Amino acid sequence: MNRAWALLEFGRSSDLGPRRSLSSRRLYGEADRALAALITQVARLEQTAGLFDACLDRYSSRFGAGGDYFTPRPLARLMAGLAAPQPGESVLDPVCGSGRLLLAADEWARGKEHGPGVLTVHGRDIRPEARRAAAMNLTLGGLRFGLGDEAVDSLHAGPTSLSPDVVLANPPLNTGDWGHQELSRDPRWTLGPPPKGNANFAWLQHVLYELSAQGRAVVLLPDSATRGLNSAESYIRRRLVELDLLAGVVALPSRLFTHTRQGTTLWLLARDKSASPRWGRNSRVGEVLLADARRLGTPADRAGDPDRADEVIDRIWQVFANWRGISSAQEDGTGQVDWCRSVNHDDIARGGYDLAPGSYVRTVPTGTEGAVSEVVHRHPKDELYEHFEHALRMSERLRNVLGTRPAEWVQE
Repeated sequence: MNRAWALLEFGRSSDLGPRRSLSSRRLYGEADRALAALITQVARLEQTAGLFDACLDRYSSRFGAGGDYFTPRPLARLMAGLAAPQPGESVLDPVCGSGRLLLAADEWARGKEHGPGVLTVHGRDIRPEARRAAAMNLTLGGLRFGLGDEAVDSLHAGPTSLSPDVVLANPPLNTGDWGHQELSRDPRWTLGPPPKGNANFAWLQHVLYELSAQGRAVVLLPDSATRGLNSAESYIRRRLVELDLLAGVVALPSRLFTHTRQGTTLWLLARDKSASPRWGRNSRVGEVLLADARRLGTPADRAGDPDRADEVIDRIWQVFANWRGISSAQEDGTGQVDWCRSVNHDDIARGGYDLAPGSYVRTVPTGTEGAVSEVVHRHPKDELYEHFEHALRMSERLRNVLGTRPAEWVQE
């Protein structure tokens, strides 16, 4: 193991420092012989990156319940596709984990012949173990990268000076103790102070603050962030729409992560949605594309069939690509499917700034390939959660009708 680490030189190439624990230990007897045989077999592989990636999946599946998980590959691919990074742009992940989102961004850019140049990728993470995993993963992927000088909590460390073109982030969900008091006057809260007991909108505003003038971002947040009744969250959602910083929301299938049952959504952010080489041919100023992908496929598909997962991801990405005008198709992409809808700001305002795609998309089973299929065998909890969501939306709309003043929304 000592010899293998020295040959790979991960610590030196990524400025993560020496691995003192390996240099100071010796293994004996049967362990030495087994490791020697393992290293010999690994050395014969042509694609060692794939083996390492599989090991990350096993690790994430085993320890994910404790919060120590990495972004699943299909989700990383979807997030990269929604942001659509182009060669020559810079990409940042402020909670990079194993670096899988950065790898997905590079793979997406290389697969689309937009022009010359390669991506510049940067990552930050609070866990030293995650930074080492990212260094190995990105090195095996052949990327040039920067992971900062040390392990940091991006919320507490503040914004970088990178001004990236793309930010991809899968932050910890619903973090309670995130440093609200110390960061209460932080300049990043341009949309309003995040609520004291939840860091979701602190992460979202951190990502927005990092972006360049024409930057795009994709952030994973819990489903509750789209329509929670917390006054601070409601106000931030309203400002996000009014300032035209939100481009789209995708409600993802439930149980996407093996360690959690809660629903998740992807938020596509953009500093500038006017027609441009970076955004696309179609100006979407004043519009938001809402996609309810919770019922795409079947429960068996969600359980891990990679081919089916890729097919679903391609369908979601294609709709957004057509809507923006970054694909070869000329149509807007929303007319042939019933699980998404392009909504203007007036419609969102009338809905009380509820951003749950299910509030605007009414899906019905059609039996066609392009439409959303109804799931016959549904978990009872899923139905109960839908009733909770409906009650929350009705309560929010009632408050809007009664004329709640914005000044009251930001008070705890």
